[in-house]
Amino acid sequence: MPGFKTIIKNLIATVYERVQYLREMSEEFPSFATFRKADHKTMAAIERDLQVAIEACIDIGKIIISEKGLRSPESMRDVCLVLYENGFIDRKTLRNFEGMVGMRNILVHCYEKIDPEIIYGILKRHLKDFQRFINQVVEKLDKNDCFK
Repeated sequence: MPGFKTIIKNLIATVYERVQYLREMSEEFPSFATFRKADHKTMAAIERDLQVAIEACIDIGKIIISEKGLRSPESMRDVCLVLYENGFIDRKTLRNFEGMVGMRNILVHCYEKIDPEIIYGILKRHLKDFQRFINQVVEKLDKNDCFK
């Protein structure tokens, strides 16, 4: 079984890969009007890549929590709070990822409530939040000599 560092690095690679796909897709849609006209396959790919990127971040958090013996989160959203409480992410990243976890839950459980405007907003304004999350987590792991 791969070690802690390998698992985290693989999940980070997954986040980067999926976010890169999302950036490429985002460039195809200069306006919400063009986004609304996207075909089903394109929308499904965007939704899936977004879901996978969010879930990979959640998994990173869960693995860190387990490895460090931090309090067990009560929910996926609570994973973000545990990371915040222990200095892995700042308040802004906490808020952004609580929203992302909510989006993941809609993508997975509430298909009929997927709002194209929210998806478009994430594509245009929030893809950088994934990089921010990764940077903060890796920086904290590096400070604790866990990730060098």
